[in-house]
Amino acid sequence: MQYLSTQQLYLYTRAERKAGDSFMMFTTDDIRWLSEYQFIGSRSMIFVCRGSVELIINGNLRVLQEDDYADILDGTMFRFGEVSPDAETYSIFTTKSFILDALHGVMPEQENFLSRLLANPVLSYKGSPRSDDIHMQLRLLSRLVGNISHKYRSDLVKLYFKALTLDLSDALSGLDEESLKFHKIGKKELLIASFIDLVWRHMTETREVSFYAKKLCITHKHLSRVVKEVTGKTPHEIIAGETLAMAVQLLQNNSLLVQQIADILKFSDQAAFSKFFKKYVGMAPAEYRKTYCESDSD
Repeated sequence: MQYLSTQQLYLYTRAERKAGDSFMMFTTDDIRWLSEYQFIGSRSMIFVCRGSVELIINGNLRVLQEDDYADILDGTMFRFGEVSPDAETYSIFTTKSFILDALHGVMPEQENFLSRLLANPVLSYKGSPRSDDIHMQLRLLSRLVGNISHKYRSDLVKLYFKALTLDLSDALSGLDEESLKFHKIGKKELLIASFIDLVWRHMTETREVSFYAKKLCITHKHLSRVVKEVTGKTPHEIIAGETLAMAVQLLQNNSLLVQQIADILKFSDQAAFSKFFKKYVGMAPAEYRKTYCESDSD
C-alpha cells in the first residue's frame, strides 16, 4: 500500500476537489480510490453525516457512525476501510497553516484539545442541536470547492471552513464543557505552528534548518532563537523529533521492511536511518520493532 503525504495527495487530486495548494475536500464517492492509500503527515477531518465508514488509525479499526468525526493530527497514520451503502461522508485534508489563516489566529487550546486527539481522534456531536447546521456547512463547503469557476472561491473556502469549525466547536462544547476551548495565539506561537507544519510537509525532502527558515522568510538565527525560546528545543531537535515520531508509526506496520521505511523517510540508506534511530531511541529500528511493536500485536 502506498503512503501519501498531503502534498503527494494534492498531485493526485482533481481540480474540483481542491482549493489553493493546501485544502482538499472529498465526498463518499472518492473513498474508493482514497482507500488505496495510507496517509501520513496529513491534517485531516473526516465527517459522517449518514451511514458509517471504517478508519484504520495507527493500526486500530474505528467505525464512525452518523454525527461522528475524526480529527486526525499530522503525526497519525490512517487509511479508509469499508463504507456503508447509505453513507454520506466528507473528508478534509489541509494544513496547520491553512487552519490558522482561516481562523485568523484562533486555535484550539493544545493542552485541553490536541492532547485528547492524540489519545482518541474520534469525536461525536450526536445529540447536539448544531448537528443539522454542521451537515449544511459541510454540503455548502463541498459545493463551493467543486465550483472551480467561482471568482472568490479561495477566500470563501476559508470563510466556510471557519463557519464549519465554529459550529463544530459550539456543538462539542454544548455536549462536553471541557471540549474545544479557544484562545488567541501570539506571533511567536504562530511562527512555531507554521514551522512545524512545514516540517511535516517537507521533512521527507530535507531536514536542513536553513530550508525551513527560507520558507518562513526569516533568518536561520531568528528561527533558532524563537523556537528555543518558545519550546526549549532547537529547530534541529524539532525536525528530528517529528521524523522519529513518523518512524515509530511506520515501524508499527509489520508489513513494511526497515529498508522501505528508510526509503519513505528519504534517508540515504538503511544504515543511515538505523544510525539516526539508535541515536535518539537507544536501539536499532529492527530491535525496537521486535521489542515493542511485535509484542503489542500478540
